[in-house]
Amino acid sequence: MFSDEVAVTYPAAASQEWQKSVFVPRSFVRNENEQQGEVMVKVVVKDGKRYAVLPSSQRDIVRAEDTDLKQQ
Repeated sequence: MFSDEVAVTYPAAASQEWQKSVFVPRSFVRNENEQQGEVMVKVVVKDGKRYAVLPSSQRDIVRAEDTDLKQQ
């Protein structure tokens, strides 16, 4: 990890189901506090399900819950 990157886990560690943990550029993250924040993602809809394309180097994809998505 570089100083311009942040480690992101989705869903958050408080959840029981883990999908992905990656590094993303700090410029895509809005911190709420030291442990939580929001990540700017691209949302793709396929078969009625929403997927978030993370801004990681591999463009990792996770199934996003509607309650976790906020439109800007």
